[in-house]
Amino acid sequence: MTTTLPILVAYDGSADAERALQWSAAESLRTDVPLRVLAVNAVVPPTWGGMAGGVGMAGVVDIPVGDSSALLEQADKTLSDAGVGSATLDQATGHVVDVLLRAGESASMLVVGSHGHGRTGEALIGSVSQHLARHATCPVVVVRQARDPEARRIVVGIDGSRSSATALDYACRRAEDTGETVVAIHAWRVHAPSTDVWSSSPRSVDTEERERLLAESVAGVREDHPDVRLEQAVVPVAPGQALVDASAGASLVVVGSRGLGFFSGLLLGSVSQVVLHRAECPVAVVR
Repeated sequence: MTTTLPILVAYDGSADAERALQWSAAESLRTDVPLRVLAVNAVVPPTWGGMAGGVGMAGVVDIPVGDSSALLEQADKTLSDAGVGSATLDQATGHVVDVLLRAGESASMLVVGSHGHGRTGEALIGSVSQHLARHATCPVVVVRQARDPEARRIVVGIDGSRSSATALDYACRRAEDTGETVVAIHAWRVHAPSTDVWSSSPRSVDTEERERLLAESVAGVREDHPDVRLEQAVVPVAPGQALVDASAGASLVVVGSRGLGFFSGLLLGSVSQVVLHRAECPVAVVR
């Protein structure tokens, strides 16, 4: 018998974690995929000075922080209010990233808030979501408050790589269920001003090549998902900024975990930081 892997959502009681939980609840109800909520009792080093409960630095161990039973009760109420009849609510102790990466190995999707807090400070802030996006074995969704809650557009970054093709397929499969429009964007940084961008002059060879790359990237997907409304955009703007700009009118931005061309080093450098930190809607990183 095939078992459906659950949607895993990290929960620490913060406003962003609550938003991630609500997003996950809606996703679970839409797809009929079970939901698992995981609260991490993070471990922290002992206070500086060499002593922790009488243990000297030579025998120092990390100290687990607290119990998450109250948080899980709060999560359970949120899910009940959202109409989720049943969900698995767990807590685990360890380093936040390590615990979530291990748990993600048995999940169909890992959902986190873009920021968080908890008893150890900002447990899910930036660097944690970046780390999960780099290393998780399942898709990672970083939930941010959408600028336009009524948006019906899924934006996808395209660079001609296999990873971006996977992202586009993911977006189209989602759109088949939701009826949303998919917008495939190929962007690149223009190092020198190009006046013909705003005039009636013929397009540059560079632009024509990039339009061809995008058209080839979406051709097969159009055949596989004929009922999905798929739009294309070639934008001579820095890629991170292009996706951030598009996110203002999107319900979701989807990127691949690795890329070529303008997404070279995705999730290793500036593009990922811009998208994950500044997007004005949730961001899905797929592999």
